Amino acid sequence: MKISTDRAAEAIEAAEIMFADEMDPTLDLSPAAKAALIATITAAIQAAVAETERAPSSSFIKGLLAKRARV
Repeated sequence: MKISTDRAAEAIEAAEIMFADEMDPTLDLSPAAKAALIATITAAIQAAVAETERAPSSSFIKGLLAKRARV
C-alpha cells in the first residue's frame, strides 16, 4: 500500500515531466537540456521538502512569503 509521501513523490515527478514536455517546444530544448531542467526542478522541490522537515510550519511559511516578496 502506498503512503501519502509516495503518492506525492509520484505526482511531483509527473508534474516535472509534464512541465519539461510543455516547455520543450517553447525553449527548443535538447534531450540533455530537458534532463537538466527536470533535475533542477527535482533539486528545488527536494530542497523545499527538506526545509519544511527541518523548520516549524510558521517559519517555513514566513520564509516562503519572504522569498516571494523578493521576486
